[in-house]
Amino acid sequence: MQKPQILWRNQTPSRSSLKRGWKNLSRNGKLWLMLGNLICMSLMLYNYNAQGSVLSLVVGIYTALYITILVLQAKGAPKEELGSLMNELKVENNTIWIGDYQLPDTVRKVVIGRMDIQGPAFLQLAWNQGHQWIFQLDELQQVRHFFRQHAPQIEIVNE
Repeated sequence: MQKPQILWRNQTPSRSSLKRGWKNLSRNGKLWLMLGNLICMSLMLYNYNAQGSVLSLVVGIYTALYITILVLQAKGAPKEELGSLMNELKVENNTIWIGDYQLPDTVRKVVIGRMDIQGPAFLQLAWNQGHQWIFQLDELQQVRHFFRQHAPQIEIVNE
């Protein structure tokens, strides 16, 4: 559940997440995705033949591929592999522990939010290359409440 680096939104998706996204798409979803790409590519080729603009062809192909990658990446999020962060959070001797990781006393901010509208949620320590934990979206409010209750000195940045 712990990741060594922050996952930025514009990070290149992995090949495995795209494969998992294709497998997670329903039959109708695959059909609509392929149909949308076919229509988009047909329109771009028609526009290229009519105007001869290479730029519009490249932009159209890029847009179709980008949308396809976004859909597959959203469907490829490992939702079933997410652990429960609430089971990992504990307080011992006025120190917060996340699993076997002790939160340093120097932590003054944490970022808590959603990776996208459907989840999953994340908690990250607010510094470059800080630790990040990805967890189930339905635990988001409980995690915020835990930090407000047990660590009021830590500022919660909602993402």
